[in-house]
Formats: sequence, C-alpha cells, structure tokens
Amino acid sequence: ELLERVLLRLGNADSDEKLEATVGKFLTPVILKMNSPHNAVRTKASKVVEVLTHIKRRLSSRGQVQIPVEALLDQYAAEDSSTFLKNFAIIFIAMGYPRLPLEQQAGLASKVVGSEDKLESYQDKLFALLLPILSEIKIPDDPAQRSKLLNLQDKPGISTNFLSLLQDVLLLPYGITQDQEVPPGLSPYSFKRIIANNWRAEELEKVKKGIVRFLCASVFTDVQIFVPLVVASADTRFSVATPAIAELSKLCTMLDFSSPAVTAPLYTLFAGNQSKLTDRQTRPCCARVRQKLLQYLIKCRGKSINVTKGLQVIFDGLFGTNTNQKCKVLALNFVELVLRDGPQELVSKVSKVILTGITKVIGRDSTEPNDVQNAAYSALAQHARSFPQDVSQDLKLVLGYFNNLASCAPELHSSIREALVSMAPAFAWKTKEKSDAMEVEENTNPSAVKLDGQQHLLLAMLLDNAESKIQIVQNVTSVFLTSCYPEYYAPARYLLLLIAGERNSLRENVTTYLYGTSKKDHVNYNLLSSIEQVENRTNSESISDFNHLSLEQRRVVLPSFPVMMSHVHEMANKRLKKSNTCVVVGRTKLPYSLEVYEELLDYLRLCLWYSAGVVSAPGDEKYTQELRNYIILHYDEDENNALHQYVQFVQRSVEAKRSESNLICLYDLLNAAPELFAAKQLHLLEPLGNTLKDVSETMRIHVAQVYGILWAFGLTDDKFDEEVGECLNNLTQKTLEHKHGWLLVLGHTFNRKIAMLRHEKKAKDFATWPQFVNAVKIITKTLCESQWLLVSAAVKCISMIGKAVQIPNVKVEIQVPTNEADDDEEMTEYTSIDSSTKLVVFGVVFQLLRSSSARQKIREESARCLGYLAIGDGEHFTKRNLEKFLTLAKVQKDAALNIAISEAIVNTLCGYDVNKGKPDEKFVNLHCSDAEFEQFLNSLIRLVTEPNPHSRQAISVWLLAVVKHCSKRPAVLAKKELLQFAFTELLSDDSEFVQDVASRGLGLVYTLSDSNSQSDLANSLLDQLIGGKRKVNQVTADTEIFAEGMLGKTPTGGNITTYKELCSLASDLNQPDMIYQFMQLANHNATWTSKLGAAFGLKTLSAESRQKMQPYLGRIIPRLYRYKYDPTPKIQNSMISIWDTIVTDSKEVTERYYWEILRELLDNLTCKEWRVRIACCLAVRDLLKRSNGLKLRSDELVRRTPASDAMEVDEIPEPELKELWFQLFRVMDDIHEGTRVAAHGTASFLGKLCVIASSSDHGKSGTAVATSVLPYLLETGVGHKVAEIRTVSIKTISDMIDSSGALIAPHLVTLIPCLLRATGELENSKLSYVSTRLGADNEAQEAVDTLRAEAAKSHHTMETIGKCVRYIDYPVLEKMTPEVLELMRSSVNLGTKIGCAHFVCLISIRLGKEMTPVAGKYIRACFVGIKDRNATVRKYNASAIGHLLGLAKEQSIKSLFAKLDELYVEQPGNRSIALTIQSMNKRHHELLKDYMDSMLPLIFFAMHEEASEETKANVELWKDLWNDVSPGDAGIRLNLNVIIPKLETSLTDASWSRKAQAANAIQTIATRLSSTLEEPDRVRLIRLLLTGLQGRTFEGKERLLQALAGLCKGLNRTHEICPTIIDAAMREARKREPIYRTNALASLGNILDQLEADRFEEVYNMSWNLLEKKELRKESDDEDEPSTSKELTADERNKRAQTLNRLKEVVWETLGKSWPRHSIETQHRYQLFFAENCTSILAESTRPVQVSLLAALTKYIERLHVFDESAQLPDLSQINQEKKIKTEAPAPQTRETIVEKICTDVLAAVALAAGVPHTGLKKEALNIVLMLIKRQSGAKNQQPLNLIRQSFELNLEKFQRDSAPEIRCRIKDIEEKLGKLNPGN
Repeated sequence: ELLERVLLRLGNADSDEKLEATVGKFLTPVILKMNSPHNAVRTKASKVVEVLTHIKRRLSSRGQVQIPVEALLDQYAAEDSSTFLKNFAIIFIAMGYPRLPLEQQAGLASKVVGSEDKLESYQDKLFALLLPILSEIKIPDDPAQRSKLLNLQDKPGISTNFLSLLQDVLLLPYGITQDQEVPPGLSPYSFKRIIANNWRAEELEKVKKGIVRFLCASVFTDVQIFVPLVVASADTRFSVATPAIAELSKLCTMLDFSSPAVTAPLYTLFAGNQSKLTDRQTRPCCARVRQKLLQYLIKCRGKSINVTKGLQVIFDGLFGTNTNQKCKVLALNFVELVLRDGPQELVSKVSKVILTGITKVIGRDSTEPNDVQNAAYSALAQHARSFPQDVSQDLKLVLGYFNNLASCAPELHSSIREALVSMAPAFAWKTKEKSDAMEVEENTNPSAVKLDGQQHLLLAMLLDNAESKIQIVQNVTSVFLTSCYPEYYAPARYLLLLIAGERNSLRENVTTYLYGTSKKDHVNYNLLSSIEQVENRTNSESISDFNHLSLEQRRVVLPSFPVMMSHVHEMANKRLKKSNTCVVVGRTKLPYSLEVYEELLDYLRLCLWYSAGVVSAPGDEKYTQELRNYIILHYDEDENNALHQYVQFVQRSVEAKRSESNLICLYDLLNAAPELFAAKQLHLLEPLGNTLKDVSETMRIHVAQVYGILWAFGLTDDKFDEEVGECLNNLTQKTLEHKHGWLLVLGHTFNRKIAMLRHEKKAKDFATWPQFVNAVKIITKTLCESQWLLVSAAVKCISMIGKAVQIPNVKVEIQVPTNEADDDEEMTEYTSIDSSTKLVVFGVVFQLLRSSSARQKIREESARCLGYLAIGDGEHFTKRNLEKFLTLAKVQKDAALNIAISEAIVNTLCGYDVNKGKPDEKFVNLHCSDAEFEQFLNSLIRLVTEPNPHSRQAISVWLLAVVKHCSKRPAVLAKKELLQFAFTELLSDDSEFVQDVASRGLGLVYTLSDSNSQSDLANSLLDQLIGGKRKVNQVTADTEIFAEGMLGKTPTGGNITTYKELCSLASDLNQPDMIYQFMQLANHNATWTSKLGAAFGLKTLSAESRQKMQPYLGRIIPRLYRYKYDPTPKIQNSMISIWDTIVTDSKEVTERYYWEILRELLDNLTCKEWRVRIACCLAVRDLLKRSNGLKLRSDELVRRTPASDAMEVDEIPEPELKELWFQLFRVMDDIHEGTRVAAHGTASFLGKLCVIASSSDHGKSGTAVATSVLPYLLETGVGHKVAEIRTVSIKTISDMIDSSGALIAPHLVTLIPCLLRATGELENSKLSYVSTRLGADNEAQEAVDTLRAEAAKSHHTMETIGKCVRYIDYPVLEKMTPEVLELMRSSVNLGTKIGCAHFVCLISIRLGKEMTPVAGKYIRACFVGIKDRNATVRKYNASAIGHLLGLAKEQSIKSLFAKLDELYVEQPGNRSIALTIQSMNKRHHELLKDYMDSMLPLIFFAMHEEASEETKANVELWKDLWNDVSPGDAGIRLNLNVIIPKLETSLTDASWSRKAQAANAIQTIATRLSSTLEEPDRVRLIRLLLTGLQGRTFEGKERLLQALAGLCKGLNRTHEICPTIIDAAMREARKREPIYRTNALASLGNILDQLEADRFEEVYNMSWNLLEKKELRKESDDEDEPSTSKELTADERNKRAQTLNRLKEVVWETLGKSWPRHSIETQHRYQLFFAENCTSILAESTRPVQVSLLAALTKYIERLHVFDESAQLPDLSQINQEKKIKTEAPAPQTRETIVEKICTDVLAAVALAAGVPHTGLKKEALNIVLMLIKRQSGAKNQQPLNLIRQSFELNLEKFQRDSAPEIRCRIKDIEEKLGKLNPGN
C-alpha cells in the first residue's frame, strides 16, 4: 500500500520541482526496503523494482531534476547494505552525481572514492564519476589538508586501485573505440572499464589534464604518483605532457632511486605484468612511454636494479615490436648501468646473454643508425670492463670489431675504439691462468714466453693491423700490444716499433711505453733493465729505484737481445721475400722504411747494451769493456747467432744510407771488439768515405770515428801507412767539409792505431814515424786556421793523439796574422814563422780556451784537450796546465765550460782519463806529487772568498771535481773542515748553480770522514747555516757585484731557503748528519742532467742510511710533504727529489701518516711567509684527493670502539675538518693575491669532497661531516665580508642540502638573505655591462635583462633557496622577513631584486595562508619593485604581487588597488601595473571578483590610451586583461556606475592626454552600448564632455568631439541638451588650427546628422570659403600680414597641401551630412545653388575632394524635398529670398523646372566624373545615378528620368572602361531599374 501511494505521488508530480521533491523524499526509503529484515517486505521486491524502474524512467528524461546522492552514498556505504541494494543505489548515484553543482560534487569526492572497497566493478563505476571533475576540484592550500582530500590514508587498497585507474586512463590513446584491440600498457579488463566512457579525443584530453593536475596536488605520496606522471609525460598532447614533465623534474630530486618500491612499477609497465589471468594480463607499453620509462630506469641504483626484469627490458627495448631509435639508445644505456652497478653475482650469470644481445646490434651488416651503434659499443666497453672473462673466451669478437673499425663510418670510430680498448685487459697476460696462458718456465731462460693458441691468434691479427693505413686501427693495435703481452715479449715490441716508425702521431705514445718516456733524449736509464739481468739487480738497486714514479718515468723491462734480434731477423727475411713489403734505397733492398729501420736499430742497440749487463746510456765509454766481454762470449759467425744477425742488420742499413742511428750501432760493435769486426767491414770504407762530404757535422763526426777504427784495425801496417800518406797528400785539395771529415779520421785513426800497438806491446818510435809526424804537423798548422770548423777538428785530433802518446816536438811553419788591429778578416795579412809543435799546441789551445770570441764548443774542447795533453805528456804539460788554469778563475765562463775545465784539471792531477777510470790499481801520477797537489788545493781554497761571481762559480766546480776524483789524496783528507767551510761559504752565493755545487761538495766532504768527525762536521754546518752570518765580501772598484743576467732573478737566491728548511728539519729530528743526505738529494740543477754534468754524478743514499731514517719518518714525512708544494720551482723540485728517494710507495706512506701530515699543514696554513701558506693550500688539496673520499675520524672511531661507546653530544665529530675550513677562510682573506687564489681553489675542492662525504649513502659518517661543517659555513662563511668565501660557502651548502637538509633549518634566517644578496653579487659582470651599454635601446636592454633574470633564477644560489624553501615554516619566515624586506627595498643588484621576487613567489606557494600576517609587508615591498627603473625587475615583482594577493588581508588588497591607481596616474606607461593585475587574475581569479569596483575602472581607462609605437604593446596588454576580467558589452554596462566616476576625474584632470584617454573610453561606451545606454548616464557623459570642450585647443581635444558625436547616436533629438551640443561643436569647428578644424568639422557633421538639426546655413557660411582656398597660410602674429609659400620648403608646402585637401574633403562630407532632412525653407533657399556650385567646383578639385563632393551630392539628393511628388514650393514672401547665384539666367519658378535644373546640374557632374579614370569617383557617380532613379521612379513627370537615361547611356561606355566589380554591379543595377521603369524597351 505504501509503495502504491509512492507510485501515485510520483504519477501526480507534473513538474520538475514536484518530481524532485518526491524523489528526494521517497527514493532512499524505497531502496532501503531491499535491506529490510522482514520477509514480508522483501517478498514485495517486484513492487519495489517497479517503483524504482518508474523513477529511473522519469529521471532519465528530466536532466535537471536533482537526486539525493549523498543519502544514497551513505546508504551504499553502510555495513549492512546488501548487493541488491547496492545494485540500485549505484544506478541512481551514477545518474545523480553529474547533475550536482561542481562544489557539491567536489565535496562528495571522498565519499564516492571510499564507498566501495570490495567489489571491483562497482568501485570502477564510482571512480569513473570523479574523472571528469578532477580538473575542477579545489585543492586546499595547506599541505596537510591536501593529503586528506580523499581520506584514503587508511585505505591503501582503494588508493592503489584509484591510481591504477588514473594510470590506465593516461595510457588510453586518443580516438580509440571499443571495437579495436587492447592498446599497449593495458589489460583487457582495464581497457573494458575505461572505454565504456566513450570519450571523444577532446574530452579525453580534458580528463587527462585533470588527472595530471590532481596528481601534482600532493594528494598522494611522491612514490605513488611517480609512474602515472611518467606515463603522462609521454602523452602525445602537450597540454598533458608539459605539466607532468615539470612536476617530474621536481619529484626526481626527492625520490630514492635505490629503492625497489620506486622502480619496480617501471619494469612492470615496460614489459607487462605477466599475470596468469588472461583478462588481467597487461600488454607491454608503447614505444613513446617506454622511452620515458627508460629515462628513469637509467637512474636506478643499488637494490633497485632488477636483473631478471632488466633483461626483459633490455631485449624488448632492443628487439621488441614497440620500440624506436631513441628507445634502443636508452636500452643500451640501461645495459651499461646493469653491467656497472648491478649485483655482480646475478649479472655474471646472464652476462653472456647480454653480450649476445649487444653484438646483434652492431657489426658490419648492422642496419642500426650510428647513435644506436655508438651506444652499443659503449655498452660493450662496459661489459668488457665488468666481465672480461666473457670477452676473453671469444677472440672472434675482437677480430670482428677490428674489421668494423677499418670499414665503418668515422662517427663510429671513437666508440669502437673505446670498446676494443676496454677488451684489451681481458686478454692481458697477468689475468690469464698459468694453465692456459703464457708461462715463464722455472729453471729456464726468463725471457722465454709460452703462448696459448688464442694468444697466437691475437698476435697474428695484431700483426695484420699493425701496418694498417688507418691511424685509429694502429692506435688500438698499439693498445692491445701494450696491454696483452709482457714488456719483454719480443714479437709485441717488434710490432710496436713498426707502428712508431710508420705513424708520427702515435710515436710519442709508443715511445713512452717502450722507453718509459715520450722522448728518447729524456730516457732515465736507471729505470731500464733487461729481462736477463732482472734477477741480478734485485739486491743492488740504486736509490732511484725506490722512486714512486709517474707513467712518464716508469720502470721498463727490455726483452733479451738474442730473442729480440732473432725475431726481427726472421720477420725481416720474410719481408725481403715479398716485393710489396720491401723498400729499395740506392742499390740496397731494405725490409723496412728508413724510419722503421731507425726505430728498430735504436731499440736493438738498447737491448744489446742491457743484455750485456750495462745500466747506463748506450755508448758510455766506462762500460765498453762489459759490452766487449758480452760480444766475445756470444759472437759466432753463424746465421742463427743473434750478434751475427745484428751485424748484418746494421751493415745492410749502412750500405743503404748512412744515418746517425746505424753509424752509432756500427761504432758500438767496432769500438767494443774491433779485432772481430773491422777486417770484415772494410767494404764499407767506400760508402763511408762518400759520407765524409756530408753537410751535417754530426754525421761527419760519426763516420770519422768508424772510419778510424776500420783503418787502424782492418788494414795492415803497410797499407795503413799508404792510405794515411795518400790522405795527407790530398788533404789540401779537399773542400772545407771534406777536409774537416778527413782531419777527424786522422785523429781517430792514430788514436786507435797507437792504442792497438801499445796493447799488442809492439815497440815503435812514434817520433820517427813519418806519417804520424806529418799528420801532427798538418794538424798543428790547422790549429792556426781562420775556419772555426777546421780549428775544432784540429783541437779534437790533438786531444785524441795527445791522450794516447807524447806529441813529437818538431819544427813547424805556421801562419800568423800581421795586422792584428784590423777587424776585417778578409783583409788580414798572414806571415809565416817557424816554431815547435808543443809550443804551438799549448799556446794556441790555451788562447782558444781563454778567448771570449771563440765558439763555446771550441772552448770546451780546448779545455779537455789541455787535460788530455797532460795524460800523454805529463812532464811537459802538468805544471803549465795547473798554473794557467788558476789564471782563468775570473774569466767569464758558463757552467758547461767550468765543468770542462774541472775535467781537464782532474785529468791533469790524476794523470789518466777520469771518465774511463784508472788504467790499473797501482797507477801513480809521477808528474804531480802530493806537495804540488796540496799547493794547488790551497790556491783553490784561497780563491773561494773572492767576491767576483765568475771566480766563485769556477772555484766551486773545480773544488768539487778535485774532492770527488782526488779524495784519496792526503791533502783532501787533512783539509776536510777547511773544505766544509769553503763549500758552506759558497752555499750562500747568489747563484743557484753555485749553491747546488756547494751542497754536493758538502755531501762529498761528509762521506769522506770517519764516524767520529762526521758529527763534528754536521754540528758546525748547522751552526753556520742557521746561526751564523755570511762574511761581507770586500768590494773594490773592479768588483762585479752581479753576474750577467743575475738581476733578472731574486738576488737572495732561491736555493738557500731550501737548505735552511732542510737544516731546520735535521735539527728538529736531532739528527744533524741527515742534512748531508738531504743535500745530496736536493740538487736538481739542469746542468747536472747534461752530459758534462754526468762527470759529477754522486753516490746516492745507501741502504744503511735509508734504514737509519726509518724511525724518524713520522716527523720527516709531514714536513717533506709540505715542502713538496713550495711555489718556488727550484725548492719544489729539490724536495720532490728527496721525497721520491725516501718514500718507496707514496700512496701508502701518505695514507699511513695522513693525520700527521694534515696537522702539519693546518699548523702552517697561516704561517707568516706567503710561500708557506701557498704550499700548504696546494698540499691540502693533494692530500684530500683520495680515491675513497675524505678520511674521517668518525670512521676510525667506528672501527676502533664498540658501538656502545657513544660520542659526546657537544663534541664535533670531525674537528680537523672544521679547523681546515676555518684556516682556509683566513687564508682566502690574505693580503697576497697568489695565496688567495690557491686557498680559493683548495676551499672549492674541499667543498666538493664535503658534499660527497655528507651524502645519506654514507650513514653516520655523512651526518658527522654535515654536523661538523654546516654550522660553521652558515655562521661564518655565508655572511662573510669576502665575496669569494661567500661564494664557496653557498655553493657547498647548496650541494649539501640534498643530503643533509634537516640540519639546515635553524640557520635559514641567516642563510636566505645571504643567498639573495649573493645572487646579485655573483652575477656575470659582462652581461651587466652589456645591459648598461644598451641603455638607449629599450628592447635590446630588456632582452638582455631577461637573460640576466633567467640566469639569476637558475643560479646555484637560487637553486639552493629552492631546496631550502621546503624547510621554511612561518616562525622562520617571520624572523627573516625584516632582512629580506630591507634587501628588496635597498638592493641595487638586478640578480638580488629578481631573486627576492622569485623567493616571494616560492614561499607564498609553500606556506599559503600561513603567510597572511606578513603578506601585506611583502606586497608593499613588491610595490616598490614595480616602480623600479628596470622593466625586468618590475615584471618579476608584478608576478610576486600576483602570488601574494590571495594570502593578503582585505585592507591590504584595497590599499594595493588604490596605490596601483595612483601609480598609473604618475606613470601611465608603466607596464608592470597591467602585469600585476594580470598575475593576480591568473592566480586568484575568484578572489578578484570581490574587488571589481577597484580594478575595472583602471583597466577600462588604461586600455584607451592613445596607441603609438611605444604604447602599442601596453594597450594590447590592457585590452587582453579587460577581455579576461570582464569580456563583452555586459561588463561595461554592469560596471558603468564605477567607470563613469573614473572618467569624470580624468576629464577634469589638468593632463590633456588623460582627457583624450577618457574621451576614447566614452566613445567606446557609446559605440558598444549604443541604444542600451541609459539616458541619465548618456546625458551625464555628454555634460562631462561639454565641460571638457571649453577652453583652448590641445592635443587630443578632437577625441572629445568624436566621443560627443558617438553619444549623440542614441540621444533623444528633442532633449534640451541638443542645442548646447550643436553650439559647442559649431564653436570648435570655427577654430583656426587646420588639422583640429578638420576633425571638428567631421564631428560636427556626425552630430548634425544624428540629431537631424537644421544648421546648414551656419555650416555653409563658415566653411564655404575654405573650398575656395588655394593654399594654407602660416599663422603669424599680425593677421593682416600672411606669409607667402615661397618662404616654405617643398616638404612643408606638400604637407600643407595635403592638410588643405583633407580639410576640403571633410567640408564636403559635413555639408552633405548637415543638409537638413525636414527644413523645406532652408532646402528651397540653397537647393539650386548647392547643385550648381557642386558641379562647377568639381572640375577644379583633387580626386579625394571630388569623391567627398559626390558623396555629399548623394546625401543631398537622398534628402531633397523637392523631388517628392507631393512637395509644395514654400511662399517666397514668407521667407528670405533664396540665395542668389551669380548668373544672368532667371531662377526657375515651378517644381518641375527646379527638378529638371537640379537633375541637369547633377548629371553634368556625373558626366564629368565618368570621364575620370578613378574607380572611387565612378562608384560615387553611379551611386548618384541610382539615387536619382530611386527618387524619380514614382514621378508622373518623365522628363527627369529621360534626362537620367540619356546621360547614363551617353556615359555608359566611359563607365564600362573600369572593370572593378563594384562598378560593374552598379551599372547592372541601374540598367535593371531603368528597364523596369520603361517597359516599352
């Protein structure tokens, strides 16, 4: 019964209101019946269904009827609701929810989402209701409220399902239908549930935009929204993708990509979920989404790298159907990530599978684009680095890629090279197991190397590629050869030598590997060793073997000479058999090019010397005996003998072409074993003889020494004498170079021959040997030659002969110059004198030595020559030499010459060649006794105190040489203390070289002493160096204070500092004797590295000394470490030398003494000497460079102490770190610029290390670093007065915030203002300069300033602020507000101003309504900003105000609008006012509706500013703003009550422009509102304009008249104000200014036309005279004295003519419009006159005036009363007589005659116009004809019509000449009308 009653009520509801009330009342109770516990009720279910079905039908057709959705939702969500109830409830919920107002829908959103948590199908229906409104839901400002928006915090299941649905919608493609297959990324189920909505593409786009907006609103957690946003960012429509990408960029900085929870959904979405239920199985997503997914998968770290799923991602990305080029590149990048950072155990199991995948992408046949192949090769390189075992098992890979490298495009070269280079270590010898690789068998030759099959194959492949024509192939080959084989493996070295010889660009790298240094001249021979000698050297390494050296100075093991030579021989023979690999030089066939041959010879020579047991530069005379022993032991004339092969190899090269390399190699062999080789090489004499003519002096020297040995040992005595005699006879006839060569041959020949004879103990009287005597005579004569080349050769010959034998003292005739004073050598006359050879030799050689004009090289040779003469003839030369040498002390000489003299001195004193050593142990020099030696030594010591710098240098070198080579002499041993004082005196010399020599001398003196006297010497030295003072030198008039070139350096001498440092170190250790060991090592002068300096090589530290130092290392190491970085290169080099000697493993020692070194550096960082401060800065930087980051105390505490021992709360975890920052900041504020720069670099580097160390990945140690550093940087660094310190601090803090942000919160009050200030201070000064320079060009300046602003926003300071904002709450903001506001008001830097505005925007978004109490203050500060001179600053502040408006109090908002209004009055061109309002409207549109009264008048007024080039953009902006805020006419009409007061104010303003602007606004109101404008408002505006029109003319006044004309359009013509309007307009039209008068007349015409008033006579009277004017006159003071046009320029005349013509046009327009419609009398008076005058004036007028005249005639005809059939002529007696025309003819009296007369006149004008070729004119003429036909069409009198027809027919042809469409149309219309009027035609 109840249900029947409900049904009845529903039936009676005959309106929507009644139906809504009934449904609202009964729907929920009826549905509830389904849930009734009473069976009786439930049995009536069919009745219930009937009622509900009826309701549903009724509601379906009535879309406006509301349904009680909330009640239904409550009913649905009730725990006891049955499925049957839910079925019906959900139907009505789905129907009613979309009908609700948007606010109600948003309010019920949480209920809709949360109602169902079990049934998926219902859940989907409910979720679907929300999708269309997600874009409209209002998001709360408070972050806490946002997360509770849907109340899903406790419903993770619903939350997950809802997000899943959103993701599915985002995956749905546009334009898809139900009939199509399931799209990528969706399952059949998910597709079915969302396709049911049947969205069109535009609707789907809107839904997706709403979803993205909702996801970005912080309703869900970052992890939850991450994947849906990734999907959205791949959308094909920008409106969806762009906001998603923007949000993701923020999100990624906060997500933890090492968490599987973040990244697991990426894998699932990429490849599908592999569900067992077919319906729920998702398809892999499309390529576009995959591309985005891969971009984020590449960010995975640690546990989030899922190898199993990653493998699927990789192969799907590379070979799947849904992929593209970009996907493949990203998939390969992901491969790199998996291989590099993935779990190694898992990855190793699938690494081969991955390798297979990579190799499919690349190869010669690959069709993939280059960027995909590049990525694949990079992945391959990573694979080879991570899993070398996979690569090493497949040599085909390497072979294939070598082939690819040779044939691929150049773009792929670098990536293939990287892959191959990464593979090389996989084949390295050391990585191979002994069982399957190269082995060195025990008890066999250590140089024998076994290869497995794969190594052989690799070598064969490298052999093919070593001589490739492509450089990069050779480059990679060289890498394999250096990486895969041991250093001493001959075949690999051979191939490297081929590459070095063939390819100049690779030579340096290969040479570095082969020799240990990039240039052969710089080889450190102590670091080389032969594989044969390695065993022997381990126990007797020199001190330099302890050096921990760089790649440029590394150890090199050379292959065994026999092995290397055999391999070269074998390969050379193979090449000689092939014609394509041979090179023919002259008549000789060579297996290699000359460059390769030279490389091979150099290397083989080195191997030979080192295999012989020599550890020195090849060719060193001291070790020739070792080479001789080796050759004699191993040489055999057998084809398989390596030495025999070497001889043949060298011989072939010499035969082909003589070069330095092959000649030196040949000389080595002949010099070491002449008896073995000389006789067999005699056939080389001929080619060698030819080379003696060579232009190169060096070549002649090398040939001569070989030639000499061949003659001496290869020829018999008779043959020898014969050849020498012939040579001497022919010598005078030879050329200069040839003569030089043969002279050297003579010297070498006799030197070798005499030595051979003495060795064989053959008795021979050299004084009676004619060839020898003749040779000596010729050489002696040559000494007196003027040619330096010959003199040099003669000196060398004398040296060689004098060293071997006593020179025969025979008479010789020599040429001497007679005119010594003559400088011209060519004019010099010579005279012959007789003398003896010894006298000439000694005199001339000494003179050459002393002469400063002689060449340096000859002087050095001369010095040595004197020493050698004393060896061969000590009796004659010893005493003479010693006396003469002392006289040379003060002569200016360089170091090399002094070393040469010192060599001569010791040779003289010792009686043998000290370079070769003693002839035998018992040798005694009989010609220099101990007494003579002591006398000479005393003479040297006495000269030490000489102040002459040349003398001091000479004595220092000579003393050192004497002490070194004559240390066993009693005089040296007795005078140790004297020698020490001498050397100490020299140690304080100004010359660094002298200081070096002295320090070496001190070391020698110390080593000569026994242990008792060593301590005395050490103590006295310390006293002298540290405590004593240098003796003041005596200065005489001749004393040279500074040596030449000395003033360019510091006169104090850099090196004395070195020794003082060392002394201080030695005394600190209480080990004074160590000073000597340090001094020996500190010598690093360039001179010592020369060949001359080799004579003074000193003993290095013995193993015993090194052992003695061990206990003191803890104190030595920190100090030495600091000294290593001294900015003085001299000191630095010395200290590095000492360090390398003492420290065997630099890295290990530095690590062991880390804290001691750091303490030493911290203590000295603020030392008073600037060079110490710089050294400490540089040293700190290097100390901190550790592969595993900063070394921390907290790490050590964790390792040492148990976990229970917690650190004290107040204790700083890393005190050294804080102290280091403190000290660095002090040094950054140093007075010395170099120190500041060094400190800045160190601080920047320390900052980077602190950032890495404080990362959250480092756990407690990270927190310890942050806790130690952050407070100090914030308190001291950020606010420091030094800009560089602020910069470093800010940069460091910025980078640290990510990892330790929570610690920064207490310091934000200080930090934010400092960062804002720094943003301006750190701006690029060049940009600022450019902006200032562009001051005159506003557009360019604004463009530059915009760039500056963008740079400031993206600056790291602003990025830091962006990171800090999330830690700012209201209390923090309140504290920092005063300082921020002060910055905003007072800062002058653009960067700071922009930064402040941007910060305000950020903080307003972050805090929202919390910020309300201070919003007003910030608005006021920003308001100051919008008045700034800089447009960019104004723009940013405008944006900031827009952000703040929604947070401000009502009073602040009203105040702001008032201020904006005032500002507009002051600065109408200020664009920022419009930008401010635009920003407000953009962000707070709803809020602005409450303040329309304040805002709209300003916008409306501003948009009517006069548009010019400058103001055009502003006006457009205001117009856009008006259209946004209040579009359409309704906006004007509704707000007229507030707009009119604004206009009233402006019209009464003193400003003319504002009056004109107000008039423009009024005109817009009149035009847009037209007839709808209320009369009171219209009249009010008219009165305002009339008031404004009073007074003088001003610019823009015409706008008031135009507005007035506009307002007249809808005005009641009978209104009392009409006459006032007309009078005002008439008054203005009489003004004399022509342009203004033109506008005034135009407005007057419009006013008279609208009001239909009869003022024709007045208009006519005041304007007719204008039509007769021929030119405009200048306005002059005296009106009776007009100026003539002759005084005007052509431009001015032209301008005036245009103005006059325009004025005439307007006069005609006005006359036409003012022709009265209703005043018959006026018409009658003027009708004939007007028509006739128009015709008469027409011909004389310009075209535009003619057009206006004809238009006026049209108006005239249209309104002419006399044309009406019923028209009566007025009584002439009653009215004034008609205007008389100056003509004789009587005026027509009847209507017909008047009409005919008017028609005739008008048609005459038409006929005139028809003949003019002007379209506009013809158009107006035809308009007149049409109007005449129209007016005469109903008349009884046909005469006028006939006239019209005749006239038209006459002129038709003229009209038809114009083909314009408008002419043709009008002609057609006229013809049609005339045809209708005359049916007879």
